[in-house]
Amino acid sequence: MRNLFDQYKHPENRLTHALLTALHEDRELLNQFIPWAIGRQSGIDANHLYLLEQALPGVEEPPEAEASNSVLTRKGLPDGCIFNGHDENSWSLLIESKIAATLTIDQLNRHRKTAQEHGLPNPDMLAFVVSWTNDLIEGTQVKKWTELYLWLKQRKDSSWANRLSEYMEILEARLFKEGYLQEGALTVFTGIPFGVDDHAYSYREAKRLVRLAMEELQNRSDLATKLGVNKSEPRRKAITGRDSDAVWDFLKLSNAHDATNTRFPHLTLGIHREFLHVVVIVPNGIRTEFRKNLLSGGMSDFQQVFQAILTNFNKSFAKVGGVTPSVEVVQRRYKTQRSEPLIDAKLEFDLRTAFEKHTTAKFFPKIQPQWLAATYDALNNRASNIQLAVGAKFYYAQCEASHTPAILDHIANAWLVCEPLLKKMKAIS
Repeated sequence: MRNLFDQYKHPENRLTHALLTALHEDRELLNQFIPWAIGRQSGIDANHLYLLEQALPGVEEPPEAEASNSVLTRKGLPDGCIFNGHDENSWSLLIESKIAATLTIDQLNRHRKTAQEHGLPNPDMLAFVVSWTNDLIEGTQVKKWTELYLWLKQRKDSSWANRLSEYMEILEARLFKEGYLQEGALTVFTGIPFGVDDHAYSYREAKRLVRLAMEELQNRSDLATKLGVNKSEPRRKAITGRDSDAVWDFLKLSNAHDATNTRFPHLTLGIHREFLHVVVIVPNGIRTEFRKNLLSGGMSDFQQVFQAILTNFNKSFAKVGGVTPSVEVVQRRYKTQRSEPLIDAKLEFDLRTAFEKHTTAKFFPKIQPQWLAATYDALNNRASNIQLAVGAKFYYAQCEASHTPAILDHIANAWLVCEPLLKKMKAIS
């Protein structure tokens, strides 16, 4: 079924329509929106305000094609207008919406001039943009769409605020897929909603979430300082697939330089249907010196590395529910470069099975050190395409933090606990 807000072709018009519809239907939301938008009260009861799209008082709303390209636009019709009348005592707010296009002072001046010609003598002006350098424009408040999104998420008592924020998520996912939104975002990462109030996993939504999460994680100073995460290196060029059970992206390390992700360890985040998988990947094609460093010293040294990882894990996640230390060894092959891999063998286990337990917890994993020994043997006697992944799993149903922005800290910590592995390989100093 077509979304309530999908009434226009152009994304900017869709967002303006969605915003004005929500404000029109929820007058208390409108009453809160105005001081947030312009920094002060309008002095007008929200119930006495009129809302127009691509029009001004006395000007009929043009068809969308005309509104986007015609002389009317060049004359300065705003995307939205909120007002209480059109005389010398009136108050008004003009809204300009930008996603792909650039906001210009000339366009804002045309809006102001046209409004004055139609009986709005001193309009307030508000512009929504994807990105902004924080330059001041006299007489205009400039806000990012992400600011609006966060403001809406805080209006928990408004069903219309919830509808609008959900639509921004839906539209953003579409624009990513279509390539319309090349830089920036409409929303921000606020946690993983899957599993909350029967919120089902969606591949398209997972793609949006992994993109937003990784943009924030890539800029964390702790990951840059301790693991050497490269803040400027591009991530996956394209997250392809359709209706898959998982979406993933990775961060490169600065020491990798120009090496591909098949030649150097990297940090991967996977959003699955039931859990987050946060791992350091040791790919099959890793440099020979890294493999030798990891396996040198035999099983005893290998075990010590994983003991150090588990010690770090226990310190970092002692108070976090629904998270388990994870080790995965996979043998696979590919029909083509872009095809899904064929899994020939897979060993996955909770790292706590490898060491003597120091707890009386009833449901603590039983000890089975052979799983870690099998991991060493598989890597040491490799005769096929084998990948090692070490990190943690966060299960949505048990991990309350996964539904909040705080999960970003836990994701970062899941990578940081694997520092002994990267140091053993000498992939980081």
